[in-house]
Amino acid sequence: FSVGSIFGIWPGKGLLGRTGRQQVASVCTLYGPRTTLIIALPSKSRDGDAQSDITFEVTLVKDRSHWEVSRPEVILKPAKKVFAPGNLRATNDNAKYDALVKHWISDRYTLRYSGGMVPDVYHMFAKSGGVFSNVSSEKAKAKLRLLYEVAAMGLLVECAGGVTTHEFEDKSVLDFAVDDLDRRMGVCFGSKDEVQKYKDFMFSK
Repeated sequence: FSVGSIFGIWPGKGLLGRTGRQQVASVCTLYGPRTTLIIALPSKSRDGDAQSDITFEVTLVKDRSHWEVSRPEVILKPAKKVFAPGNLRATNDNAKYDALVKHWISDRYTLRYSGGMVPDVYHMFAKSGGVFSNVSSEKAKAKLRLLYEVAAMGLLVECAGGVTTHEFEDKSVLDFAVDDLDRRMGVCFGSKDEVQKYKDFMFSK
């Protein structure tokens, strides 16, 4: 079992009314046998004429006294049959989510579920792909907060070549404005093809 931290880095002051795309960086830290950080730097936040976003990993080494680049590039491949389904209580009264989870199981996806957002999303980075979902229903409400969790992790995923979407709306989580510091939403993050499969199930008529 591992725990972690999430950091979104925003320029200037004030956060209300801003979207996740205005972040200049985001970081996800995983604590366990190794202490590692994955850092996302959008092209717009770097000096010079950088053309692409970058995501890389550093690891705490030498008796936890130095950070060393352990992976100079972290990329999410378009497809990977690994799934991390959060808020499974919602499958009781969300028929589309129930059908999607059953599809992942019947199609022999590998289950990765710790109950924690950071370890499960970090696992996608470690395996270079997969899909993480946290979907709500009338009886099982959304838990992830846009400002404190969703925006920062969304930036990491998209800078690594992955895709994000709101649970019920075909729109990147980075395009939602923070209109309440405690705004919560369901999400899907991951490899491009895996998120498209989520959309096929969840956005169908």
